[in-house]
Amino acid sequence: MEKRIFLAEDFEGKAENIFETILIIAKRSRQIGELQKRQIDRALGQTEMLEQQATETLGDDDEMPVFEPEERPQLQLEKPPIQAMKEMLRGDVKWDHEE
Repeated sequence: MEKRIFLAEDFEGKAENIFETILIIAKRSRQIGELQKRQIDRALGQTEMLEQQATETLGDDDEMPVFEPEERPQLQLEKPPIQAMKEMLRGDVKWDHEE
């Protein structure tokens, strides 16, 4: 993943002021974090299901198979605050301005 340094000037004009911008990014970051948590939970559930199926098919004398890393679901998740800032810069974040 690319490394990027974000400056306050990058976000000028994206919201009323920098403080509102920070609040919007923080809220979006929490949303992204929750979505990623669900993805991780689903991936772990799939892994547990594979392990359970393997256990059920084994006899009493068989050893538990070792799952190789390529058999487990691999997730490449970007850090939520970084993803939220990128979305803000692209103009992908929508919000209602309250006065």
